Amino acid sequence: MAILNQINILMGGEAGQGIIISSLTLAKTFSRGGLYTFVLNEYPKTIRGLHNWCSIRVNANPLTSHTHQIDLVIALNKDTVSLHQEELKTARGLIYDPKDLNPAELLKGYDQLKTYAVPLNRMIKSLKAESQMRNSITIGAALSLVKYDFGILADLLREMFQRKGDAIVQSNIDLAHTGYQHIQEHYPEDFGITIEKQTNAPPLMLLSGNEAAAMGAIRAGVKLLAAYPMTPTSSIIHYLAARQEKYNLVVKHTEDEIAAVNMAIGGNFAGVRSFACTSGGGFALMTEALGLAAQSETPLVLFVGQRPGPSTGQPTHTSQGDLRCLIHASQGEFPRIVIVPGDHADCFYETWQAFNLAERFQVPVLVLSDKYLGESYCCSPRFDTAKMKIDRGKLLPEAETEKLQDYRRYQITADGISPRTIPGQKGGRHIATSYEHDEKGFYADSFCGVTKMADKRAKKLAAIEASLPQPKEFGAKQADITIIAWGSTKGVILEALDLLAAEGIKVNYHQIVYIWPFPAKYVQAVLRSAPQIVTVENNQTAQLAGLIREHTGFEVKHRCLKYDGQPFYPREIHSFIKGITGHD
Repeated sequence: MAILNQINILMGGEAGQGIIISSLTLAKTFSRGGLYTFVLNEYPKTIRGLHNWCSIRVNANPLTSHTHQIDLVIALNKDTVSLHQEELKTARGLIYDPKDLNPAELLKGYDQLKTYAVPLNRMIKSLKAESQMRNSITIGAALSLVKYDFGILADLLREMFQRKGDAIVQSNIDLAHTGYQHIQEHYPEDFGITIEKQTNAPPLMLLSGNEAAAMGAIRAGVKLLAAYPMTPTSSIIHYLAARQEKYNLVVKHTEDEIAAVNMAIGGNFAGVRSFACTSGGGFALMTEALGLAAQSETPLVLFVGQRPGPSTGQPTHTSQGDLRCLIHASQGEFPRIVIVPGDHADCFYETWQAFNLAERFQVPVLVLSDKYLGESYCCSPRFDTAKMKIDRGKLLPEAETEKLQDYRRYQITADGISPRTIPGQKGGRHIATSYEHDEKGFYADSFCGVTKMADKRAKKLAAIEASLPQPKEFGAKQADITIIAWGSTKGVILEALDLLAAEGIKVNYHQIVYIWPFPAKYVQAVLRSAPQIVTVENNQTAQLAGLIREHTGFEVKHRCLKYDGQPFYPREIHSFIKGITGHD
């Protein structure tokens, strides 16, 4: 039976062959035609030589996740076949260069698989193009198989390569069209999947979680990013650096993570919205400065992208192992907020909100993502910014401070939040210190004074807890099983819910976005009403389940865990839930 407007493509080759950019080009070509795409990329920690691959999922309906199923494989090296035998079991077609591999030797027993030989190297030579440009040929060939409008790709290639000159633009278009024509001439039979342009579809953005977070920071009025590059958040630096002039901001590549966080603290102290981005290893270096921000009550936003640890771990893979680290980092006790976005839209809205919360409560706000969410690409409608207002909290204007006779930066207030000024304001001069202090910032030596100031900071917790949104609920209202989860598992859980609902299994899902302070009352209410509870986490020790036990006394028995550096697939969660229910 012919399939319309949905396909799953695997593209693989050596690191350095441009697999990721080529996969994004293919995904953008589909999204420009009104189709939804989701791109998952996997790459080694080496720059060149080892195997890279991307999966590109295309559908006429919105997508929240990648999938295990593959329909078409584009193999730019032998490893794409030999290392992906499982995926090839469901594939309909394989595009390859006979000079690179012989499918007959590698694919015994794959009778359903049609092979499409495309002489990439010969075509490159005949068109006198660079070897890395052969990817354009495979993109054209793939579009030809599914009968997709070549003009959309041609327009995209013009846009992508216009800065390199007309010759490069035309060369890439010619190469892609050569691949397109080759399939039409040599393989005229129907592939079985057709992708059509959607004429009434809304405009779609194809962006990564990191790009969405960077957009949220821009919308929040950020003027300084101080960062030392570290996978998987380096693309935030690249995105903002390319837009410094447009948005009048500064991106500072610091000598290390310690310098980065201290610059971010300094920027916020001076009244400039500033932040730093890093991974778990970099955050470990920042923890002392985190305490400085807390003690001096300087607003601070840190964006942390998780990858497997400990130490350097797996630099280019994904994990949810740093939650406890962020909740407990730095010495002493102080209020903080930890936000865990679950999808690309969350990355935009919650990163934006982090800056409001940091200034409103004068506390560190930590936004926790991971490699899977940060570097996967997903289609999204344009974000709704109509109601997004900047809240700078108790930042006093100079018209008020110049009238003050006795300004106290750390004034004890009912909500624990003191009026704030920035350097240079008349009447707002004060001492900002890392030491425990009195209301004016002088070192506190009396035990009574120390207790009062610690209590003042702790008062913020009540105001924070009252202001933070509750977890989000998805799925059946009356369910046999309830999933509680956090972070990037959101998309795969939502797809798993659809798979389960199609089989008559009622499951709902509570997504915790504001995970610290922990929403204990909300979770307790869920526990009372749910017959069975499941937590889903990309870590070994079930850190969310541990928090639930700590704050409610309830032990979650069903824990769906994965910690091999790979994200969940929807089918894995689907199978886990079916195992609990006893369904075959």
